Amino acid sequence: MQVTRFGFIGLLTNSFGYILYLMVTFAGIPPKLAMTILYFFGVVMSFAANRRWVFIQAAEQQSALVRYGIIYGVGYALNYSILYVFVDRLHYAHFYVQAFGIVAVAAFVYVACSIYAFPSTSKRKQNP
Repeated sequence: MQVTRFGFIGLLTNSFGYILYLMVTFAGIPPKLAMTILYFFGVVMSFAANRRWVFIQAAEQQSALVRYGIIYGVGYALNYSILYVFVDRLHYAHFYVQAFGIVAVAAFVYVACSIYAFPSTSKRKQNP
């Protein structure tokens, strides 16, 4: 159920973000700058939904936010690196590369959030 919820929220936020990405890059904003700006908006939009609806975590909001920020910081570096390597170095079309980057980062974020940002209450009680 958790994967389905995460996928639903991810599909909504990433689809909207990708459409915005296409719009701003076709308007002339460089791909990495467009991704950078839109990435941070996506993080803010998805935090509350993932915390409350996917991982059902109400307690320890500040520490969860810090862990979530770290995960998304790594996700940002991963997405930026994917664009750099495949667009700047290998000259693939940025709109295909960014679509792949979204999927790769989403998979990483889900695993990292379930383990690190929003571990289940039972896991925290076993490992104080």
